[in-house]
Amino acid sequence: MTVTRRTFGIAAAGILLGPIAAPYIRKANAAGSTIRIGVVNSMSGGLAAYAQEGQPAFEYVIKKINDAGGIKSKGGAKIELIQADDTSQPARTAAEARRLITEEKVHLLTGTILSAQMLALTPVLDELKMPTLSVWAGGSHSNYMFTLGYPYDRGYAQTIHDFVVFLRDANKFNIKTAVMGYSNYEAGQQVNQFLTQRLKASGIEIIGEAPLDTRAQDQTAAMIRIRSLKPDIVVGLVTPRDGILLHQARYNLNYHGSIFCGGTGGYSDLSLWKDLGPEIGKAVLTRNLYGMTGFSPGAKIDSMQNIIAELRDVAKLSKIGQGAIQYAQAARVLQQTLENAASLERDALLDAFKKVHIPFGDPNLYISKPKGLQFADDRLLKDGSAMFIQWTPEQEQQVIFPKEFAQTAPRPRA
Repeated sequence: MTVTRRTFGIAAAGILLGPIAAPYIRKANAAGSTIRIGVVNSMSGGLAAYAQEGQPAFEYVIKKINDAGGIKSKGGAKIELIQADDTSQPARTAAEARRLITEEKVHLLTGTILSAQMLALTPVLDELKMPTLSVWAGGSHSNYMFTLGYPYDRGYAQTIHDFVVFLRDANKFNIKTAVMGYSNYEAGQQVNQFLTQRLKASGIEIIGEAPLDTRAQDQTAAMIRIRSLKPDIVVGLVTPRDGILLHQARYNLNYHGSIFCGGTGGYSDLSLWKDLGPEIGKAVLTRNLYGMTGFSPGAKIDSMQNIIAELRDVAKLSKIGQGAIQYAQAARVLQQTLENAASLERDALLDAFKKVHIPFGDPNLYISKPKGLQFADDRLLKDGSAMFIQWTPEQEQQVIFPKEFAQTAPRPRA
């Protein structure tokens, strides 16, 4: 296989990166002592929206760490990023990770690593014993992988359930029946299983499912099924691509009889308006739709507001959404891990991940975690909670849940 090498700058300008054709990209070596971090991102393919938004923010924060003296406990060692594009293919995720570990000799591994990629990567990590930080996976099947993604149960399912009950009980929404509408892949299926149990336990009748084929080019069939069942609410984990197709189908069928509620990108990603267009966006995103997210520009969290301003005004990033904030957070977690590790040996790095703690109120906590950022024994976040937003016609988000971060109350059902 012939490969092409290309350098990614990490200048403060941080221009949003477009799709990349090359299977991998390696940065030029930095002078002096360096700590090599392998980055397996989905810069092209169906999952590219996550990494294309997140990578510039990640590079900006890493550059900021280096410019501030590097990893001080390691003699000021600078972080060097060795980057790879897995083209959104799980098999390539595993192959590129193996190459980064065995050939590039990286000390740590990170990257997009969504759930399907996590599953493919697990055997490689177990074999090579490489400490790894996933930016997005909702689960971890390897003792060497930690993740900033929402846990399937105590993250996605718990938060969505709590919000649905909040709408019903605190805001008097008539919610008695639900259809489970979710992206039909590992994460969507797992969240669906836990969420179904929780909703039933709270007295909500599940009257059907509408799984979204992640390979489909149209979700009209799923929307027709939802319309025929006429549930009070449609809930589930939906990817950005599936969300776009679902919202288009809802618009084309002019269906507004149900509340649509879910996480994360398919309901709350800032790219939805661009991909749907203002006419469709205004018709469906602002009517009977609520999205789960770990980030919103209006959230009442000082550290989140500060990183938004910095990425906008200093890094000059053109797109600052959930992806950018999640990747910026990943950079700070890696920094703390490296600072606290007794050495760069893999066992020491693994132990340092277990001791990561960024408390609420810390300026380096960028995501909405009222209990702070720590990893539980299952290597998932102890605090898996998130926020819920509603969209305005001006393409802005308003945080409506939980109350400690809320800007306003949920809009009444239309």
